[in-house]
Amino acid sequence: MQDRCLRLPNWLLAAPLSIVLAVTAGCDSASQETAVTSAPEAAQAIPDFEWPMNQLTLEGQRYAPLDQINPGNVKELGLAWEFREFVVRGRTHRGMESNPIVVDGVMYMVGPWNVVYALNPVTGEELWRHAPEVDGAYARNACCDVVVRGLAIRGDTLYTATLDGYLVAIDRHTGDGLWRVDTFQDRRWSYSITGAPWVAGDKILVGNSGADMGARGYVSAYDADTGELVWRFWAVPGDPAAGPDETPEVTYARKTWPEDTLWELGLGGNAWDGMAYDPETNTAYLGLGNGTPHPQWLRSKSGTPGDHLFLASIVAVDADTGRMKWYYQTTPGDSWDYTATAPLVLADLELDGQLRQVIMQAPKNGFFYVLDRHTGELLRANNYVPVNWASGIDMETGRPILSEHGDFSKSPKIVWPSPAGGHAWHPMAYSPRTGLIYLPTTDAPMRYELTGHETFKPGTHMRVATLGQFPPFNNPGDEELLKGQPEVRVASALKAWDPIEQKAVWEFNDGPFLLGGTLVSGDLVFQGAADGYFRAFDARTGEVLHEIFVGTAIVAAPITYMINGVQYVAVTAGAGGPRGSRFAPDEVGFRYENFERLLVFRLGGGEVPLPAERQEKLPPLPEPIAATPEELATGEQHFRVFCQRCHVMGGAVGLYPDLWKMDPATIEAFDAIVHKGILAYGGMASFADVLSEADVQLIKAFIVNDTIAKRTEGEDTGAKSTTGYH
Repeated sequence: MQDRCLRLPNWLLAAPLSIVLAVTAGCDSASQETAVTSAPEAAQAIPDFEWPMNQLTLEGQRYAPLDQINPGNVKELGLAWEFREFVVRGRTHRGMESNPIVVDGVMYMVGPWNVVYALNPVTGEELWRHAPEVDGAYARNACCDVVVRGLAIRGDTLYTATLDGYLVAIDRHTGDGLWRVDTFQDRRWSYSITGAPWVAGDKILVGNSGADMGARGYVSAYDADTGELVWRFWAVPGDPAAGPDETPEVTYARKTWPEDTLWELGLGGNAWDGMAYDPETNTAYLGLGNGTPHPQWLRSKSGTPGDHLFLASIVAVDADTGRMKWYYQTTPGDSWDYTATAPLVLADLELDGQLRQVIMQAPKNGFFYVLDRHTGELLRANNYVPVNWASGIDMETGRPILSEHGDFSKSPKIVWPSPAGGHAWHPMAYSPRTGLIYLPTTDAPMRYELTGHETFKPGTHMRVATLGQFPPFNNPGDEELLKGQPEVRVASALKAWDPIEQKAVWEFNDGPFLLGGTLVSGDLVFQGAADGYFRAFDARTGEVLHEIFVGTAIVAAPITYMINGVQYVAVTAGAGGPRGSRFAPDEVGFRYENFERLLVFRLGGGEVPLPAERQEKLPPLPEPIAATPEELATGEQHFRVFCQRCHVMGGAVGLYPDLWKMDPATIEAFDAIVHKGILAYGGMASFADVLSEADVQLIKAFIVNDTIAKRTEGEDTGAKSTTGYH
C-alpha cells in the first residue's frame, strides 16, 4: 500500500502540476500505515482513480477520464451498494446536497447536521463517524434547510464548517476531533453555514449564509494546522459608527454605498458556496452573495441606487493576506437575489486565437461569464436562460445593460429569472474532450411588487416591503406586463453549453423543475433529478442512454472512482433545500417517503430498492379555539411572517410537519414547541424573542380553526397559500 501514490494513472502523468498535487495530496507512508491499522477492509482495496476533493480537482471541472463505464455498456449500470444510516434529528429528514470524496481507499461523506462518515468504498461498511455538537436552534437561521455541501481535506485532516458556525478539524483515519474554532464574528446576526470549506494552500477558507435573514457577509481564512484566524474579507461595509474600516477593501467599497445606508440591516453579500483556488498564482476566488434587503432602493433612507460593492461579485484575493487583486461584479446593486455564489470552474480556453487561463461562472442572474482569472477581464458573456432585467452585457465596461423591466420601484414588474436563478449552487461540469460545460438550469420569472407597509423582523426572510410571486400570474395588469416578454413557465433543463461560442449545443428538457449537479466521466454525463431518476447522457449529443429510478429526489452532483479495477459512480439522494416545504406532484417526494441516501452504482449491479409510498394519515378533527375574526387575522399574519417559509399555509407534502394535520398531542404542546423550544435539537427553535405567548396562541387558534373549516367546508375555504415570499 505504501507505494500506491507512486503508481499514477496515465492521464495524470500528462496533467497540469496543480491537478497532480490535488490528486496525490496526503500520500505519505505514515498516512498509509495509519489507514491500514484503522480500516483493514478498506486498506485491501487498490485505488486506481479517486475523488480527492469536493469538486475532484482545484480546477473544479468535475471531469474524470474514465471509460470502463461508457456509452456502449452504460445500460448495464446497477446498484452496487447503498448507505442509509444517516443521523436524523427529530422526525424531519433533511436534504442531501453534498457528494462524497474518496482518498487512499476510504470514502468520506458528510450529511445533515455536519455528521461525517468514513465508509469502505467497495462495500459501504461504516468505518467511523464524527458528530459535531451542532446547536439545532441554528436551523432557524438557515434560509433553506439544514444542508451541507461538502467536506474539505488536506493531508490527514478533514474539515467541516458547521451550521452553527464552527470550523471543525477531524483526523481522517480515526474520526477524532482535532480542534474547533468559532467563525462567526458577531452572533447577533442570523448567520449559518451550509457550504463546504475550501483549501487554499495552507489555509482553509470559510464563508457563511445569512443575507436572506439579516447579516453582514464575509470570508475567513484559517491556518490549516492550528485553526488560527489569518485574514477576513468583508463583502460589504459595516456601520461607520462602530469603528474604522477593517481593511482597505472595505474603505474602497464604502464609496459605492449612500451615506444614509441602513447599516443595521447587515446588507448581505454572504459567500455561502462558490470558491476556487489557483496554486500557480496563490489566488483565492470568492463568490459573493446577494444584497439585502431587496430591492437596493430600500437599503438607505434616501433610496439612492449604487453598485453596493461587493454584492454579487467574484473577488480574487491573495491567499496569504486576503488583499484584493481584482473584482468583477456580475449584478451591480442587486435588487433580485442574483448571488454570484455558483460554483467556479477554472480552465484553459483558446479565445480569439489566444490561449487564456479563465475562470467561469453561471450565476443566478442568467448570464454565463468567462473571465481572465489573472486580471478579471471579461472575455465572454451571454444569457443562458431567458433574461429581461438586462438586455445584455456591455463587453467594453463589463456592466449589464439594464432594462426597465427590472425596475419595480414605482409599479409591479415581472422579472426573468426569478430569485431561484437561472443556475444556483448545483455543480456544473466541464469536459476537455468536448469543450462543453454541462449546466443545470432553471427557467422561471417572478412578479415583484412593493407593499410599502412591512418592516424587517429578526428571524424572518429579509424581504422588506416587497411581495414576490411565482407563476401563475393572474393579477390585474399582469397581461399587459407580459407583452413582449419571454414565455411564462416553471421548468428546468440540462444544457451542454459552449463557453467560447456562448450557446447551447444540446438541451434535455424532459426532467422536473429541479435538477441535480453534473459529472462528466469519459464520454458520459451523469445527473440526477427531483423526479427520482438518475440519468446517463451521451456527452456529445445529449441522448439519454440509461436512466435508473431510485424513488428519491436527487439534487446533489455525482462522483466516480475506480477501486480494484472496477469503476463506481456515487450520488447522494434526499429532497430538501428551498423546495423542501412543498413537493410538487412531479417530484418523487410527493409519492414516496423521503429520507437521506447514498447510492453507489457499477456495471452488473442490481435493482435499486424503492422507498415506501406515502400514506395519508388524518388525525381526529380538533376542537375549535375561541377567537375573534381580528385575532384570527393577526394569527394568520404572524404565521405568514414567521412560519410559512417551512410550513406551507393550508398544509402540503414536504419535509416539515403539516400543521393542518396536527394530532391532539401536538396541539397541546404547541406553546412549548414554538415558544419554549422543546424541539430545538431537531431544528424547531424557540421564537420567544420575536413572539409573545399570546402571539403563539393566536397562531395556534388560526391553524386549528382554519383546519376545521377546510375539513368541514372544503379545501378552498379559509386561508390561501401564497406562491411567493415576503
